[in-house]
Amino acid sequence: MFTVKSSAEFLADIKAIDPKLKNIRISSIEIERAECKIRYNFICDQAVDEQLQAKILSEVEKITSPIFTLVQISIKKIVSNDELVYNEIYKYLNEKYPSVSIFLKQTDIIVTAVGEVVKYVLRLTKDGGEYVQKNGVINKLNEFLSKRFCSDFAGSTEIKEQEESFSLLSEEVYADELQKIEHRTIKVKDVLVIDDENMGDLALYIEDATSGEVTVAGVITEITERETKNGKPFLIIHLDDTTGKTSGVYFSKKSTYHKIKELVVGDAIIVRGSIGEYNGRRSFTFDKINRCTFPTDFVKKEKYKKTAPREYKNVFPSPASIIKVKSVFDAEEVLPSELTDSVYVVFDLETTGLDFMSNGITEIGAVKIVNGKITEQFTTLVKPDYKITEENVKITGITEEMVKDAPKISTVIPDFMKFIDGAVLVAHNADFDVKFIKRFAGAEEYEIKNKVMDTVELARANLPQLRRHDLATIAEHFGIAFHHHRALSDAYCTAEAFIELMKIKNNC
Repeated sequence: MFTVKSSAEFLADIKAIDPKLKNIRISSIEIERAECKIRYNFICDQAVDEQLQAKILSEVEKITSPIFTLVQISIKKIVSNDELVYNEIYKYLNEKYPSVSIFLKQTDIIVTAVGEVVKYVLRLTKDGGEYVQKNGVINKLNEFLSKRFCSDFAGSTEIKEQEESFSLLSEEVYADELQKIEHRTIKVKDVLVIDDENMGDLALYIEDATSGEVTVAGVITEITERETKNGKPFLIIHLDDTTGKTSGVYFSKKSTYHKIKELVVGDAIIVRGSIGEYNGRRSFTFDKINRCTFPTDFVKKEKYKKTAPREYKNVFPSPASIIKVKSVFDAEEVLPSELTDSVYVVFDLETTGLDFMSNGITEIGAVKIVNGKITEQFTTLVKPDYKITEENVKITGITEEMVKDAPKISTVIPDFMKFIDGAVLVAHNADFDVKFIKRFAGAEEYEIKNKVMDTVELARANLPQLRRHDLATIAEHFGIAFHHHRALSDAYCTAEAFIELMKIKNNC
């Protein structure tokens, strides 16, 4: 009577034939049902002669279902070594998880054999490490490797420290708006190795390259050679991949200096490097450079963006708390159509600092203007992922204790997106607030496309007689109560000033 055995029992019977087979494994099984044929593909770390192969085939036939009239075996000798395992790991990650492999340098995959177990470590950025853990990548990679080598595998991750980067002068770096990395890639062609034969041909959109270890590609738009104070030569290279522009510094190497010197404006290159911060400025260091051909048929893939949710979930608007009561003796006010024909949301943020890429939001205050009147308010404290310093407390009055139970910005953003949906955004020094809110909206896969108006610009154009155009001065000019620095009170003050400025602008 034929008995179906488990894969473990099946292999145990094969291994029992000869000590040489103690590490034999099944890499795959091929079945051709029409011909009732089955083929077992084995891998082994020892050479298997014809006599031993015949014994294995005999044992395999015993434990194979009789429905197969033809049973075949194939045995390939594969001995795992560090380089082979490294190549298989990189190949697997590159094919299955390009969003992980694109941030890996050659030195970021560490392979060591300990007895019959091969251990490996993936050195990743914080985001990459979290992605690997969340998606069970290590377990899938262990399973993949076990089918290719006669070893057991144990993988782990290690968060690599931010490497010190070289600072470029601000005028030499293209500024761009940084949003969440969404791993959109460009596949370049005809890679010609200069520095790294393992770099591959996949590059992240420059638009998405914001931090950590990245690989980008593009056409050189400018290249300049400089020297450090110690006389070490380096290049400043500007790249454009049509999704964005970036600049990086590359320290020349003796072995490849002559090849790098041949690069000129118009050449396409693929580079691997690290993006960080030096003295408060964004800095990109190019570690490896290869030549390539940028694809002529490249079409930018747009980022997926969520639309505003239908319902509020965490932060709910409420009726405006400051409403001017009209007297029966007041004349009917004529408001400009520009003010009444659109819905406006005037908002203000309190933050942990001025740099929108290295600080968080501690409070959002916003009011909605409909038909020229303030009708609703939206306000909440926010628990930031950044420390609130004593200086912040002095400026805003917001302490760590006040925000300890407040919602995270990730849960506030969807409700704020609903509140501003279809409205024109208004803020005082709008560039500051808009950069912050766009960064955190982008992190939650929202895109703010609202038209933006700045009361500073409106005031400069319509109140040229004022020596200063800060919010306090404008509020004093219009006789508006001003209680700086809390988000909602600032939003109300800005909204009232905005209404008065729009009247002047439209000669009302």
